[in-house]
Amino acid sequence: MQQLINERRYQTGYYPRSYLIRCAAALTAVLGGLTLTLTVGRWVSTQLSVWSPTATARRCFDYPEKAALPDSEAVSQFLLSQAFFGNDALYFDSGEENTGIASLPQIQPDDRPGAETPQNALDEPQTLIPTDTDIYAFDRSSVPTGELALVPYDLTQNAASGQVLFSNTTAYEVNADEALEREYPITAYLRKWGEDTAVMAQTEPLVLILHTHGTEAFAPEGVTSVSPNTNMRSSDITENIVAVGEVMADLLNEAGIPTIHCEIMHDLESYQNSYNLAADTIQKYLTEYPSIQYVFDVHRDAISRTNGDLIKPVTNINGRLTAQIMLLVGTDEKGADHPLWQDNLTVAVSLQEKLTTDYSRFARPINIRGASFNEQFAPGSLLIEIGSAGNTLTEAKTAAEYLTYSLIDLIRENSK
Repeated sequence: MQQLINERRYQTGYYPRSYLIRCAAALTAVLGGLTLTLTVGRWVSTQLSVWSPTATARRCFDYPEKAALPDSEAVSQFLLSQAFFGNDALYFDSGEENTGIASLPQIQPDDRPGAETPQNALDEPQTLIPTDTDIYAFDRSSVPTGELALVPYDLTQNAASGQVLFSNTTAYEVNADEALEREYPITAYLRKWGEDTAVMAQTEPLVLILHTHGTEAFAPEGVTSVSPNTNMRSSDITENIVAVGEVMADLLNEAGIPTIHCEIMHDLESYQNSYNLAADTIQKYLTEYPSIQYVFDVHRDAISRTNGDLIKPVTNINGRLTAQIMLLVGTDEKGADHPLWQDNLTVAVSLQEKLTTDYSRFARPINIRGASFNEQFAPGSLLIEIGSAGNTLTEAKTAAEYLTYSLIDLIRENSK
C-alpha cells in the first residue's frame, strides 16, 4: 500500500524529492530571468546614454578641442514635444525646400553699366563658353537624344542694387523695410577688430555650418547634359555640398570669425528623418557652445522643367561662372514652435541687401516658407541654397566664396 502511495505522489508531483527539484528549478529560472533582465537593462541604459540618432556625430565635435557631446535630456524632451506640437519635419515633404519644377521668370535686360543680357536666354546657342560672353546661351541641338539638358538661367529677377525681393509661399506679409527697421537680433559680445586684419577677442565659436542633406552633389564638370539616370548624390564630402560648406567655414575662420563646420551627412542615415537628425546635432552644438549665434544649413537646390531640363542658375562675377544662391526663411505658419522667425528674416534681409549691392544677378529672391526648417534654434539661422543640381561643384564653391565675403561684412558691421 505504501508503495502505491509513493508511486501516486511521484506521478502527481507530491513526492518530496521531486517537489524539491521542481522548486529549485523554478527558483533558478526566476533568478536567471531577473539577472538577465538586469543585465540587458544596464546594457540598454548604457547604450542610450551615449547613443544619438546621428551616430557619426562624435567625429564632428572637435572645436575648439575634441569633445564627445552626451545626449541631453532636454533635447529628447524637445524633440518629443515637437513631434506632437509642430516639428517642421512633420510638415516637410521630401525635398520640399527644393524649388522643384520651375516656373521661370521672364529675363529682363540689366540696365546697369556694362551689363548685357539676352531677352530670351532659352533660344540662344549654348556651349560652356568663356565667362566674358553670353553665359545664358543655349543650343538644344547640342543635347544628345534621351539626355537632360543643363540649361543656364538667371533666377534673380534682376534685382536692382540693394533691392530685396521675396518668393513668399505663406500667408504672412513680409516687408524688407520693416525687417531692416527691426533691431538686428544677434547678441553682441566682446569683439575687437584690428584696422587691417579682423581679430576677434572672443574665441568661442560664433557660426555653425551644417548640412541636413549632405549628400547633395552637382553636375559633372564640362558637360551640357546628363543621363536621366545620373544621380546627383554623393557620400564623398570632397564632392558634395559639404565641400561647399568647407569653403565658407575656411573663409570665416580666416577672417577671425570662429566657425564650426559639421560634416555629418544627415540624409545618409535617413532622408525622411534628416531634419530631426539635424535638429539633434544643432541642439548639441548650442548646448556645448552657447556662443553660437548664426546657424547656416547649406544645401544645393534641384530645379527642373516639365520637359526634364535641369535648370542651372548661374551668373558672372569677376569673369567667373558662379552658381546663384537663395536664402530660405522658415516661419511658424505650419505649426512649428518658431515665434521669433522674424529675427531670422531680419538677418536674411540684411544679408540679401548686401548681396544685391555687392554683385549683379547673384542672389535669388528670399524664399519664405511655412515650416521652420530648424531655424528656431538661433537668431541668425538660415537655410542657404547654393546652386542647383545643374551647376558644377566649381560654380558652387565660387558662389560660396562670394557669399561668404558679404557674410563677413555683415557680421563685422553688426558686431560691437
